[in-house]
Order: sequence, then C-alpha cells, then structure tokens
Amino acid sequence: MTRCGGEVLNRVATGEQAPRPAHEPGTITDAPPLSPELTDESGRVVELKTAPADRRFPFGNQTRHCYARYLEYHWCVKATGGESAECEKFARYYRSLCPTDWIMEWNRQRELGIFPGPI
Repeated sequence: MTRCGGEVLNRVATGEQAPRPAHEPGTITDAPPLSPELTDESGRVVELKTAPADRRFPFGNQTRHCYARYLEYHWCVKATGGESAECEKFARYYRSLCPTDWIMEWNRQRELGIFPGPI
C-alpha cells in the first residue's frame, strides 16, 4: 500500500482521518500594537494618503497614473503660477504614486529641456 497524497485525502474526505490543523494549537500570537501617529516637526499629526482611484487607470499597474498626475501638477503650476490648492493636490498625488527616482529624473529632464511629455 502506498502513502500518496490522494490516499490521505480520500481518508479525510470519508471521515476516517481528521485533517491537520493549519497551525499547532497555541502558536498564533496576537496582532502587534498599532503604530503611534506620525507627527511633523511642529507636532501636528501627519495624515498618510495616496491619490484616489482614477477610472482612467483601472489596473494595478499605476505607472501611467503616476505620469498623468505629474503632468497635471506641472500644467496646473504653469496655468496658475503654482500657488493653488488644486496644484498642491496634484503634487500630493504624484508624490504618493511615483518613485522618487523617477521624479528626480523627470525634474532633471525638465531643467535640461528634454522631458518627453507635453508640459
């Protein structure tokens, strides 16, 4: 008689053998405590947020969403001079979506006049 997985599974299915528990009893610990609130230098609580969902970017890969928010921010700055709550909103969005390395590279490209996007 062979001891393959199918035989053991059949015993479990027919009630001859109980299934193994997912863990040993008593080995699951409580969840770790919640992290303390983040505060800035002035003591104000910092709220961590990301950009809201955008129907133009329905998939998990948010690369285009990141790029679009970066462009929207710079269009807003160009149109309003940069002192706008709307522009600040776009800045928060692209900073939460885009890797810092990309932002630094895009800023460098804009300074050199070789950025590949329509700003």
